[in-house]
Amino acid sequence: PDDDAGMRAEQEQAVSAIAAAARRNNLEFLLEIIPSKAGEVDDETTAKVIQRFYDIGVYPDWWKLEPLRTEQAWEITCSTIVRNDAHTRGIVVLGLDAPEAELAESFAIAARQPLVKGFAVGRTIFGDVARSWFAGSLEDSAAVAQMASNYRRLCRIWDEARANAGKGIAQGETA
Repeated sequence: PDDDAGMRAEQEQAVSAIAAAARRNNLEFLLEIIPSKAGEVDDETTAKVIQRFYDIGVYPDWWKLEPLRTEQAWEITCSTIVRNDAHTRGIVVLGLDAPEAELAESFAIAARQPLVKGFAVGRTIFGDVARSWFAGSLEDSAAVAQMASNYRRLCRIWDEARANAGKGIAQGETA
């Protein structure tokens, strides 16, 4: 959000062109934003970035967002999306190669928001496995099994977070 005017204009122009191409070809458009990679963030940062895209006419079908750290950040962000686009398909949460325990915490907060539909955390699933496989310390079948296990475990964590969100149960508590 704090990029200089030239870089911001260039990025907005590129995203606008891609969004227009997706619409022209009847394709769904997913927009990934990661403001923490560019500077300090607070509870309103992601919502401000999202609002800017709406202001320039970019209406993604899907948002792919980094894990927001607080319930308030999620509420501000989701209300910004709904206020601008009642027909959005939803949000998927990024992993950014975060450890599983950290993702579990972020899933517990994100899962409370009906607009958040799931996660897209590739490197958390395959990052360590790929490094071991490329180093030659992991056989093909073991790599596949480990990635499948990682994915199943993350799905279980998400499903539990979503179920607990409906019961008002926080991460680490029991029903």
